[in-house]
Amino acid sequence: MNIENFQKALEITGIGLAGVFFFMAIFLAIIVGVDKLFPYKPEEE
Repeated sequence: MNIENFQKALEITGIGLAGVFFFMAIFLAIIVGVDKLFPYKPEEE
């Protein structure tokens, strides 16, 4: 096993994980924003 290939694989994995967490943060911000725009109101009978 070549150490250069291993280091490159770790770099690519790190970039991929950072991308996933970045997407999750954006998705969470969208959910919170929509929840603030349209708050939950219980139905009255």
